[in-house]
Amino acid sequence: MDPAMKNAIGRVFPDTHHRFCSWHIHRHLLEHVAEMRDSTSNFCLDYNRWFFSKNMEDCEQLWEDLVCKYEIKDSDWLSRMWEQREHWVPAYWRNTFTAGMTSSQRSESMNAFFDGYVNSKTSLHEFLDACDRALVQRRKTEAEEDFKSKYSKASMKTNSPLEEETGIFYTRNMFNIFQDELRDSTGCWYDHLSKDGAVEKYLVGPRNDVKSRWFRVFYDDSDGVTVKCDCVKFEREGILCKHILRIMDTKQLKKVPDHYMLRRWSIQAMYQVEGTISTRPQVGSSVNPFQRWRLISRWQRLVDGPGRDDNIFNRMTEFCDRLFTEEEQKQKEKQVTLEGSELPIVGSEVYSNIGVSQIPEITIRDPPVAKTKGHPKNPTCLKSGIETSVSQPKKRTCKLCGKKGHYKSTCKKKGEKLPKRKRQEEGDVEEEEEA
Repeated sequence: MDPAMKNAIGRVFPDTHHRFCSWHIHRHLLEHVAEMRDSTSNFCLDYNRWFFSKNMEDCEQLWEDLVCKYEIKDSDWLSRMWEQREHWVPAYWRNTFTAGMTSSQRSESMNAFFDGYVNSKTSLHEFLDACDRALVQRRKTEAEEDFKSKYSKASMKTNSPLEEETGIFYTRNMFNIFQDELRDSTGCWYDHLSKDGAVEKYLVGPRNDVKSRWFRVFYDDSDGVTVKCDCVKFEREGILCKHILRIMDTKQLKKVPDHYMLRRWSIQAMYQVEGTISTRPQVGSSVNPFQRWRLISRWQRLVDGPGRDDNIFNRMTEFCDRLFTEEEQKQKEKQVTLEGSELPIVGSEVYSNIGVSQIPEITIRDPPVAKTKGHPKNPTCLKSGIETSVSQPKKRTCKLCGKKGHYKSTCKKKGEKLPKRKRQEEGDVEEEEEA
């Protein structure tokens, strides 16, 4: 909602739709309309009815009713936000594709990415190592999700043929979203309104909801299958809504039409790499990361395409085995050469006279990591003042001599005669203890 960002977005991206974060809007709403949200009014119900209106005409009419009923002034926060309604009211961006995102995705921000790896006291060189670890973990998680989507079978919740077809096409996360819509479609009823040639009009909605809140669905099978719903969930999020799935099930479709299966939600989408990007190679390698990524993507396309044929699969397997055998033989020959050669001593005069290119390549691996949990038994760090005071046993103070380490009953001066002042003080103490 920053004015400077709003102006810049309008100039740099003139063909895009700038939307305000729904999370921030809701937070400001709770702060500015507290007086209207008292227990005696139905402001929340009236507000939701206006906010989630189906179209702009209903939205403007319900807004006028809201202003009259709750006496919203022009200087109020809600009235000022109404002037920018095209940036946050759903009726004004319902046809804009958002991929299901309505907030600024705080959980996917850089703070969430580095959570658990860095803190306010992390130095610069430690941050670089933490960044590498965070990237490795992110790629590992992505690889696990890819493996789950490609090589495991999704569990089916219904007997619909639409579910079986999409379970193979979608990624696992998108398939779970589709399953929720398909499950909700079983709780929807429909009314056949009219038929004009090949176009049929239906009214679909939950069976426990009033029909005034149901949505119209248009079904056309003249040139393929085309289905549109007034909720425009597919146009906004790229996945079919429960209303359309209910009509598809009524029409006994065995599969979802191809133009409703967006490639961006499929597992195959990430393996298509087009163009080239110039990146710096890693240390000790002449192959940059993007070249490695292109090689992996091409190999994956080969496995998913021609690799399904037995003949091609056997040739690919033989090629991999032959390549691995050659590399293992080269590594063994290099190891034998290193064992038979005299390695220079680091720090000696002989080593200082040898060029860098003449130094044998030695592979140094990381030491094994001990998997321990909790605080070490023998910590090497210095103890704090609190730990030191807790670890030291408390010593009792003798009431006769005033020294520590023994009691009054075991004091050596127990039989000695105390001065008069000392006896008086001792008597006062005993009286206080008895009290």
